[in-house]
Amino acid sequence: MVLFTQSKLLTKEQLQIKIVENLEELKPHSENWNQLAFDSTQQLPMTSYAWVSSYFEHYVEVDESWFCVFAYRNSDLVGVLPLIVTSQRLFGFNFSFLVTRRSSQSCSLDIVATLGLENIVIPALIDAAIKFCPHHIGIVFNRLPENSPTIAALEEMSDITLIKELDWMKGAHLKVASCFEEYRKTLSGNLKSTIKRSRKKLYQLEGVKTIFLQGSDATEKHLPQLIEVEAASWKRTKGKLIANSSIDVSFYKNLTRRLSEAGWLEWQLLEAGGKTMAINLAIKLKRSTIIWKLAYDESYSKFSPGTILFEEVVKSAYTDNVEEINLVSDFPWYDNWNMDKRPHYNIKVYSHQPISLIFGLIPAYIINKLKVFKIRLVKLYKFLVLKCNK
Repeated sequence: MVLFTQSKLLTKEQLQIKIVENLEELKPHSENWNQLAFDSTQQLPMTSYAWVSSYFEHYVEVDESWFCVFAYRNSDLVGVLPLIVTSQRLFGFNFSFLVTRRSSQSCSLDIVATLGLENIVIPALIDAAIKFCPHHIGIVFNRLPENSPTIAALEEMSDITLIKELDWMKGAHLKVASCFEEYRKTLSGNLKSTIKRSRKKLYQLEGVKTIFLQGSDATEKHLPQLIEVEAASWKRTKGKLIANSSIDVSFYKNLTRRLSEAGWLEWQLLEAGGKTMAINLAIKLKRSTIIWKLAYDESYSKFSPGTILFEEVVKSAYTDNVEEINLVSDFPWYDNWNMDKRPHYNIKVYSHQPISLIFGLIPAYIINKLKVFKIRLVKLYKFLVLKCNK
């Protein structure tokens, strides 16, 4: 473990920066790290110890490494920055990048910092990462949400240069306001009719029940139910199944165990006749319910089990005074529920060191300009084709 002391960025307090490079040394920080994620502006479980440790345990490649930068004010943890060190070949040479990877097991991995201290803590974490890995050519944050304090803090730093790009996928989330009855009135007549017809069919079955498992009742023991239902869903032919990868199974076992230990895990189930028709893997933070995995058994599609379960999830959110239900991703069916869409950004950070400027910023700037030129060229082509067809 490497220890730096940062004081130049502070006016009153002194931050201690600790850098950890193995899983065992992450554990002493786990409880306070989880608390930072629980309270954070982003309200994303992917920023927590529970998620990051599970991801690092299973998905860091053999030729990669990782490290976490921790910022302490006296004995209080005030910020965490987890990064993977990976390489990319440019101009015939291998160069190191520091990244927060985006994958089907994680996205929007962000810095977490104590509320109100972000503009002090985040620059200190970035500076420590640059000092610890001085020969990297850039830091890449993949798919940060619009409300991330990291974006604003980085934009204020004078000793780095940013390239900020809008991500192709927004994040759908449902704001929970007023009361459920008022919200339901805003839904389309078609959706309400579908729900009514499906419920009528569903309740002709025996033992229909909606189950929300929380606290000590929500453990990794229910993961096999998710895996089984997912394997019977549309994903069996068109998507990536957890069951098809032993690494994915191990990751989700450890993830759900750690989420359960933090008290955040929630299993949302719709059952009938002793069978699980639909199931969601959800995480409950301070102000949000995040639904990470949704699955329903296609053999029960005439009952619209996913739709029925989601309506129950929305009802529960109003009862629990949750501020939003976050679906993280964006799919067409989310529009049926009148969800808002949060923009996300990919951020590339370049220090003003020669290696970063020459092999990082300048090539990235050229590539970015070429992308813009290509987009304009395509628009011009479409315009000319349209004109010719007229």
